[in-house]
Amino acid sequence: MNGGLNGTAASVWRMPRARVLVNGVERAETGLEEFTLARTRYSRADTLDMTLAVDRTRIPSGGLWFDLQPDAQGGVLPDIDITVQMRDAARDGAQWVTVFRGIVDHVGLLPAATSVRVQCRDYLAKLLDMRVRAGWLNMTGADVVRAMITAAGLVPDVTMTDAMVGQFWQVEHKRMSATTHSRFQTAFDLARYMATMAGCDLYADGTTIVCAPCPTATTANTHVLDYTDSGPDSPVSMGATGLHFTRDYQVGRGVIVHVMSWDSRQRTRVEYYWSAAGGATTPGDSAGTLHSFALPGARLDDLRRLAQQKYSQITAHARTITGTIPGRITLAPRGFMRLTGTGTTWDGTLDVDAVTSSFSWQGGFSQQVTLRARTTTQDGGTDD
Repeated sequence: MNGGLNGTAASVWRMPRARVLVNGVERAETGLEEFTLARTRYSRADTLDMTLAVDRTRIPSGGLWFDLQPDAQGGVLPDIDITVQMRDAARDGAQWVTVFRGIVDHVGLLPAATSVRVQCRDYLAKLLDMRVRAGWLNMTGADVVRAMITAAGLVPDVTMTDAMVGQFWQVEHKRMSATTHSRFQTAFDLARYMATMAGCDLYADGTTIVCAPCPTATTANTHVLDYTDSGPDSPVSMGATGLHFTRDYQVGRGVIVHVMSWDSRQRTRVEYYWSAAGGATTPGDSAGTLHSFALPGARLDDLRRLAQQKYSQITAHARTITGTIPGRITLAPRGFMRLTGTGTTWDGTLDVDAVTSSFSWQGGFSQQVTLRARTTTQDGGTDD
């Protein structure tokens, strides 16, 4: 594997270092041994799994930071804020860069091994764990998402353009006798649904929850994966190990997305179809596998957006690239990576769908990446 990413040796960290901050402070009694950070653009929180070495000589008199006592009988334990930072010690003046911030979910202490395993989720977990019990009247989707994020004690950064939805949600929730009977059981379910309907993504950036349109590829957010094939007499040179190209021919034969909605009060029904030929209110002549979805109470504009997004999500699986690369601090989901020189239909600019970063003092810093084409304008297309 060569210099790898962005075509420069400087992009590879020669002396990666990492540290853990607990509630903003580095703790001397628990040094970092290794971590695995899983980040995706799927509907889930980013997760951190790390192993810390326990130095028994440095345990403070108040006890270990992960062995908390409730403030009062029957009290709730406070959140433990975890921050993981990295830097390249081989570079003069290199600063610590935060790669994860979240809260502790689970702790496992091994006294004989003097180590502790800690599992965390990012702050999107606050929405995942918060049940929806309120209704919202005369508010836009952006207003509702902001209200839920604020109620979770987080900072909203919402960029959505949509119509009034408060009256619909007020009626929807009043109809339900219990929150467990609603299809939106958590704040995340509802926020994610509204973000999807507005063509936006939902994710955590520290204690800020971002709801914004999905980015497009630019020079600043596009990485380059080195690949050189000089012919059958020379080995292929590439910036990844275990590079694997897959293609789903069931998707490649064609996809048709059908979305239907109805209004029982007005006794009306609306349907919308999306395929490689575009969108229409009638099925058309396109061939392919039909995928149907129901969305009660939605308008035609909502159906159009949902049909296009479902189509993009399904066709993204037509081509997938996976591989392991030297760790890159700026590589993250919602970024892009460009691959050329393979002489195949996998060449082009693809979305970074998932990144699993692994660090240890023995194994260094590496990343397992998953790339897919999440736009219908990707070089080579996704529907041929």
